Amino acid sequence: MRVMYLRPRTLLSISIGLAVLCLLIFHFNGKSAFQDGRFYFFFMSTSKSTAAQGGGGSSGMPKPRFFKQVVDRDIFLYSAIANSREPQDGELNIIITAFDSTGTDSLQCCVVMKGKTLFTTPATIFHKHYCETGRLGPFKEIFKHTQTRGKQYACVVPALGVDVSLATLTSSSCPVGEEDYLPVIFPKSVPQGLALCAKAAYGGSLDPNWLMEWFEVQRLLGVDHIQVMDLDNPEPIQKVFRYYKDMGLLNVVPYELPGPPYNRGLDPARWQTHQLNHDEMFPIMDCKQRLRGYSYVLGHDLDEVLMPAKHVSIKDLVKEHLMLRPDAAGFYFFTQFFIYDWGPTDVKTDINFFRYLNSTLPRDEREKYVYLMNRVVQARIHTFVPRSPYNNNKKRVYIPAKDAVLHHYRKCPVGAWKTCNPKKITDRSMLRFQGQLEQRLEKARQAIGIRPTAS
Repeated sequence: MRVMYLRPRTLLSISIGLAVLCLLIFHFNGKSAFQDGRFYFFFMSTSKSTAAQGGGGSSGMPKPRFFKQVVDRDIFLYSAIANSREPQDGELNIIITAFDSTGTDSLQCCVVMKGKTLFTTPATIFHKHYCETGRLGPFKEIFKHTQTRGKQYACVVPALGVDVSLATLTSSSCPVGEEDYLPVIFPKSVPQGLALCAKAAYGGSLDPNWLMEWFEVQRLLGVDHIQVMDLDNPEPIQKVFRYYKDMGLLNVVPYELPGPPYNRGLDPARWQTHQLNHDEMFPIMDCKQRLRGYSYVLGHDLDEVLMPAKHVSIKDLVKEHLMLRPDAAGFYFFTQFFIYDWGPTDVKTDINFFRYLNSTLPRDEREKYVYLMNRVVQARIHTFVPRSPYNNNKKRVYIPAKDAVLHHYRKCPVGAWKTCNPKKITDRSMLRFQGQLEQRLEKARQAIGIRPTAS
C-alpha cells in the first residue's frame, strides 16, 4: 500500500483554505452569528466599509461623515458608550445612540474584543425619545410625523472584565470592515466632579468673544468639564474650541443631522417643529452616556449661566441643598432674562456680562437643571426623569431664587411674551468676577487672536 505524505506547504495551504471557507460561511449565514451570546473568532478587514461599498441605506443619499450607517437601513449610529449599571447591573452594557428613520427595533449587536473575537447578541431598546412626556407620549408621537427619531440601543456583554474595542448594529450578518464599527468609549470616573452638557453649537450664530467669556465664567463657577457638539461652526469658533480643549476643560464632538428631511439645521425658523425636538434632544441623550463618570451634571445652553447668590462654586450650592433635600434627584432653577434689546447698562466695558446687567424678575420659564448622575434615568431639554426612589412625590425641586438663578442672555422673544418691557431689575452679581474675568479674558484673547471690535 502506498502512503501519501503531505508537504508542510500543502498543509498550510489547506489550513488557510479551511479558515477562509469558515469565514465565508460565518459572513453570509446571518443565522449562525445571531444565536444569543455567542463568541466567534473574527477576522477584521481594513478595506472599505460594507455600507460604503453598498451605497449606504435605502435612501441612496451620501454616507454620513460622523455616523456609522446600518447596512441597507436608514439607521445612523453615533456613539457606543460602556457602563456597568444599566440596563443590567454588573454586566458590560454598551449604549449605542442613534438616529432612526425606519422605526426598526429588531437589530443585532456585533461587539469586537481586542483579541479579534466577535460577540453577537440581540440588541434591546434602551431609550426612545418622544416629543411629549407621560404615558401617552408614544401614542401621540404617531401623529407628529417626525421622519428621523432619536433612539438608544443596548448591547449587553455578560462578562464585565472583557476587553471590548468596537461595536455596531446590523440587520443581517456582522460586517467585516472596521469602518462599519464604532469605537467603544469607557467614560472616565470623576467622583464629585461637575460636568456641563451644553448641547450643540451650530452655524455662524455664535460670537467667539461671547464664547470666551462664557467658558471663563464656567471655570470661575467650578465647572470641571464641558461637553458640546459642533454643528458646522466657522473657524473663529473652532479657534476658541481648540483653546479650551487644549486646556482640558472642553470635549467637542462633531455633529450632523443624517436622515430625512435632508439638509436640515437647528436654525430658529424650525424651532416649533417636532423634528427639531429630536435633533436638539440627541446631544442630551449622548451627554447622559459620555458624562457617566461625573457625580453632577448641569444642563443649559451656551447663552445661559447658572449664578449662585452666595457661593462661587456650583458644587457647594448643590451640596448645601442636598442636605435640605437628601431625597432629591436634582434641582431646577428659575430664570432671569437679560434682554439685549434694552441696550447696555455700561457702554464702557467690552465684556458682555458686565455690559448687560438689567434683567427680568426670576421667572418659572425655560428652566434648566443640575442632576445627580446615579439618581436620574434620562434628561431632556428642560426636565429630567428621576430614578426610584428619588423624588417620590414627583414634584420638581427648585432652588429658591434668593440662592441661585439662571441668567439667560438673549433678544426679546417676540410672540412668546405679551410685552418686551416687563418689570426690570439690575442684577450686579456677575461683577464679583470682574477682576478675575478681565485677566483671564485678556490671556485668552491674546492666545486665540480674537478680541472685540470697538462698538
